[in-house]
Amino acid sequence: MNRPGLLVCAALLLVPTAGFAFQAQNPTEVAARLGTGIAEAVIAGDDEGLAEMVTLARRGVTAFPENGLVHHYLGYALYRVATLRFAADPDGALAILFEAESSLLRSIELEPIPESHALMSSVLGRQIVSDETAMSLSMRAGAEMRRAVEMGPRNPRVKVLEGISAFHTPSMYGGGHDIALDRFLAAAALFEEDAPASPLPAWGRAEVYAWLGQTYVALRMPEEARTAYERALEIEPSYAWVRDTLLPALSP
Repeated sequence: MNRPGLLVCAALLLVPTAGFAFQAQNPTEVAARLGTGIAEAVIAGDDEGLAEMVTLARRGVTAFPENGLVHHYLGYALYRVATLRFAADPDGALAILFEAESSLLRSIELEPIPESHALMSSVLGRQIVSDETAMSLSMRAGAEMRRAVEMGPRNPRVKVLEGISAFHTPSMYGGGHDIALDRFLAAAALFEEDAPASPLPAWGRAEVYAWLGQTYVALRMPEEARTAYERALEIEPSYAWVRDTLLPALSP
């Protein structure tokens, strides 16, 4: 597997101390490498590469504790890892989400961007594992997402995270597949004009079609789902989740 961005970042992990690892770099370069590396790992379905990005991001926040974007990418990488681990190790995933929450909180304090608030909403939502915490976490998650929408009304990554939340939330609690479909379609349209400057977050252009396809499946629209998955692969031909799992799961 060709992972040029990950190979560059992985090489830094061989350096014994965080300070030395980033000695010749500025935090903007580190944030850019993290953004690229996390995106590549997600598309490739590379769990090991994603774990490497968490390690690198932890070193980054040690070297540059006052840089909001480096904290953001640590929270984002942790969110991705926790999402992958939930089914097999819910307690471990929850601990990772707590660290992600801490990182995103620091990121928001230092350099608030819409994606950090939207990710915080998702992180808090995934922490709801009991009735005792459901109300308080739901209120906090809702407030964070409202803030994200206020800050970035045309930010497609905010719409994607809104859609994922709606996809997993029953209609009686304000979610549902119809709402998710609306958010994903809006995100797909917004990605056509999306051009964030590095090192700002730039993920999601192919992922929105993966979620759009799953929503069509839930709404019993298999042909539309197939079209969405094929569009995801047009954008990212090596998108492992779509290529190896979602598309093959459709009925012939």
